Amino acid sequence: MQRTTAAGLTGLAVALAATAACTDDPAGGGDAAETAPFDEVRLVDMVNESARLLYELESAENRIVQDCLEREGFAVHDRFWFTASEPERQEALFRPDDWGSWLPEPDEAAEFGLGSWTIAAEGRDDPDLEAYYEYKGIVPDELGMSGDGPAGDAGPPDNGEFDALSPQEQYDWYTAYFGEATAVTEYGHLVDAQAPDNDGGADGGEIDLGDDFDYVEPEPGGCRREMIDALYGDGLELVQDPEGQEYREAVWTYRPANPVDDFAVYEEFDLLYRERMAEAEGLLVDCLAERGHPGWEFGEEGSLPLSDYFWELYEGEADVHDHPDLPDDVPGDYEGRKAFEIAFAVELAACGDETGFRETAEQSWADTQNEYYLSIETAVYAWQDEVRDILTTAQDLLEG
Repeated sequence: MQRTTAAGLTGLAVALAATAACTDDPAGGGDAAETAPFDEVRLVDMVNESARLLYELESAENRIVQDCLEREGFAVHDRFWFTASEPERQEALFRPDDWGSWLPEPDEAAEFGLGSWTIAAEGRDDPDLEAYYEYKGIVPDELGMSGDGPAGDAGPPDNGEFDALSPQEQYDWYTAYFGEATAVTEYGHLVDAQAPDNDGGADGGEIDLGDDFDYVEPEPGGCRREMIDALYGDGLELVQDPEGQEYREAVWTYRPANPVDDFAVYEEFDLLYRERMAEAEGLLVDCLAERGHPGWEFGEEGSLPLSDYFWELYEGEADVHDHPDLPDDVPGDYEGRKAFEIAFAVELAACGDETGFRETAEQSWADTQNEYYLSIETAVYAWQDEVRDILTTAQDLLEG
């Protein structure tokens, strides 16, 4: 589960209440888990305050960098680098069904299957597509955005003024913002042959990621570095092989580490959840086998590899074959394959209910997440205090 968005803790803390109380065996619980009683209101307030502080911190960083750029004569900015997403206030720590959306409710399964038919070319013209989007809360690209939520949510900033600048002017701005090393590597493609020589510039504009994704982010410079030095002192650090980073071997960090981003701690609780689910997982795959669908196994993510299975059904063999083979008599036409998917989804939903998997997953997830939040509570409050001190420094800089 990703927890590194601009809203920080809110990636994990999304609507609806969890009612389960904390059990007595938290993994890696620490002092907070051993001494503090579970109080959802207190922990939700903690989550919301952390999200608010992170938003304030990002906003302050942006203002300091922008002031620096304007002192250097840059009046037009790439607004993309000055956005900070204001978090919505959360009402609970998590949704009861955050353990996974791969197991459909019976009514959903009977009407839409697993929704995998939408990946097929014929699915784009399926008369059920609009109803499926409405059911899932999906807004297609042509209506303004792709993904969950209403059209018009948090669209990209208006960048028309910056886009109207010449490539050299844009390159100069990026150099002032990030420093020359980053500008050369990331934005060198903007400049013409008279720009400074660089590896990724006028000759190609492609970043060399290396053979083994060994790209190392250049050390921050420019106004970004000025902001970092002013707010974080010697906190700048090159972190090797960070969790959640793709295509980069190392990145530069400078903010105080947010406890919710400690993947090692979260993984302990993820393992605890899987341990609690082991028996229920076995019952579910046995149920599927009894209904004529043998060979299923749960993956490391705690779900069945359904996406690969139905990708193979509609599009041909998938790159990863971690699922049972399709039946020899699987239909060859779109309508027949969609019917096969719906029938499978109905069986899956029935097994989820008959074995008690759904209820067990919701309860185990609630128990584990409650224990997780208790385990990091003390560290989160300490992090909040540190961020407040940094915000005080930022305010002094902006007023000075």
